[in-house]
Amino acid sequence: MRSLVRCIVSMIFAGLAGTAQAAVVCTTPLFGFGPIDPVHGFPQYYQDSTGLALQPCLDAVCGGAGFALPNPNLPLSFPDNFPVELFYSRAISKMTVGTMSALYVAALEGSFANGVRALPGDQVVFSRIRVRILGATPGGTYTITHPYGVEVLTADGLGTVNFTQDSPRLPVAVAGPAIAFGSAITGGRVGPFPQAVAPPPPPGLVGNPAANQTVTGSPCATNFVRFEGPGFPVGGMQTNVFGVVIGKIAHVCGNGVLDLGEQCDDGNLLAGDCCSPLCQFEPAGSPCTDGNPCTDNACDGAGTCLATPNMALCSDGNVCTTADVCTAGVCVGGPPLNCDDGNLCTTDLCTPPTVGCENLNNALACDDGNAATAGDTCSGGKCMGFIRDGKLSLVAGENPSLVGFTAVGDARTDGTSVRVSLTNMDPKRFPAGCAGATINVGAIIGTATVTPFAAQEAPLVRATAINFLVPGTVPDRSAVSLQVTCTVRGIVHSTQWTGVVAAPCTPTTCAAQGKNCGTIPDGCGGTLTCGVCTAPQTCGGGGVANVCGVCIPTTCAAQGKNCGTIPDGCGGTLTCGVCTAPQTCGGGGVANVCGVAAPNTALLTLTATGRAGESVLSTPAGLNVPVGKTGSASFPVGTSITLSATNRRSVIWSGVCSSGGVKTPTCTFTLKAVSSETASVQ
Repeated sequence: MRSLVRCIVSMIFAGLAGTAQAAVVCTTPLFGFGPIDPVHGFPQYYQDSTGLALQPCLDAVCGGAGFALPNPNLPLSFPDNFPVELFYSRAISKMTVGTMSALYVAALEGSFANGVRALPGDQVVFSRIRVRILGATPGGTYTITHPYGVEVLTADGLGTVNFTQDSPRLPVAVAGPAIAFGSAITGGRVGPFPQAVAPPPPPGLVGNPAANQTVTGSPCATNFVRFEGPGFPVGGMQTNVFGVVIGKIAHVCGNGVLDLGEQCDDGNLLAGDCCSPLCQFEPAGSPCTDGNPCTDNACDGAGTCLATPNMALCSDGNVCTTADVCTAGVCVGGPPLNCDDGNLCTTDLCTPPTVGCENLNNALACDDGNAATAGDTCSGGKCMGFIRDGKLSLVAGENPSLVGFTAVGDARTDGTSVRVSLTNMDPKRFPAGCAGATINVGAIIGTATVTPFAAQEAPLVRATAINFLVPGTVPDRSAVSLQVTCTVRGIVHSTQWTGVVAAPCTPTTCAAQGKNCGTIPDGCGGTLTCGVCTAPQTCGGGGVANVCGVCIPTTCAAQGKNCGTIPDGCGGTLTCGVCTAPQTCGGGGVANVCGVAAPNTALLTLTATGRAGESVLSTPAGLNVPVGKTGSASFPVGTSITLSATNRRSVIWSGVCSSGGVKTPTCTFTLKAVSSETASVQ
């Protein structure tokens, strides 16, 4: 908020003592106020026409001995422990002449419209000029000259002059901040703020709240108070001493608000951004930066950093590009980084923007160049075939498989080296770097660390793997054990696999096994397809697996069934009859046999309404119905049931158990037949 400057200086000075004068206002209005403080709701500062900004005094250092909180034993807090009045500026001068005492106050004050306690929305700010004379001549006329004008006042019949002039007090919740806090500017008389001259004020303050001091700041150079009239000496009594001067300096440069005396305010006190630490424009041509290495920057002298594109070498922030260069003010990446390491057993890629080249181990088929080995595959970044091998099986712990990719365990020897691997592990449970793997193969014992693994090349699927490779060999039928234990965020994940390293297996045949249909194991970890049967024969229809035969259907009598339908044992169904009332099919408790059910249970349906997040439960257990839901459960007829809500909530019960509209925590009744209940949780 800003106001026009006015200064009315028509005053009559010395030589006219005792002469009645018209009241004269001498003030240069305050310039404006700062942002509203989100904690206490008052302006963070007021600024006068000289550029001086003062914040509210909310401590005893600034406010002096008179500053006190409602509860001095607790820290300042709003609104619970906050003063009913606070001061941005306050100057007090006193004098005594004979039996007369005189007081002058000029202040910019914050308070609350109710005048009793701190209340959000009730904040007011007003300026005040106050004059008091006690012991004056009844009916006498008194002229008071002070920093902000001249007052001509008349004592009452008791010899008291009591004059207070406040700007309008308008609560912020009613008038809004612009009017409520602006009335101290448009209707106030305090401005500019008084500042102590001698002795100098403490750092950060404009005065001392408890010391005699001279001041400056009067717009008409009347930095004193003079009382004239009956009882005062000829020419009046004048003092330039003020016993109280309050004001805490607010540093406004760098707060992001364009205050008086500032050419700019970019919210910081840094140089090199075209707005100096003193909130003035930096000269045209001064270096500045917009953070873009692809522009050359200079200030325009009006607070703006002008950017000119260049063609410098740069980094686009992506390590997977090379020879980056500035183009039209933007860093453009060049050719992609080549991450190929020439190894078939690694999946090579570059991961942007910061990881760069990765060479992930894979399990691709390969050729180890050894004619004596078979089944060559990659593991741990190396190609290796076998003369003896074995597939490992999960025997304990978790299945470590990554979703969509089955974990594969393998152990082998090529006569000179032994390798044990477990691939396609879930990296969330078995992350790379986990050192919890132990391996036993034959007489060899060792450890391994989980490493990154490419479960799929395109599109890339990341997994993890164990790769254990040591020199040596193991004999045929050597046992293998692999166990991995990893702790992730306090949760222990463990998996154990076993197998046997053996020479290559010769598969069996369907004929050797006497099978002529379906599929059978080949004896070496694979399967054999043995053929298809000709109708009416089916595979296994004669009762022998993987042998063609004809199925003979069963009968209802053979199964002891006399109602409904049952499977005939050959893929069809049999109809076994219809029951005669009162019997029903399965009513006696035996499926597909006519019988009558004993009426020993009844269904209770419960609907829960009312307070969200609560539930209604039964004792004995059976029902647990959240509010907003309906549930049912069967109980033996004659059961005494108690219903209650969670958290001991009161409930209005209606239905088979009624509380008659009264709130009760429980409701108890005996279930005699199918019933329903409604519980309104309070």
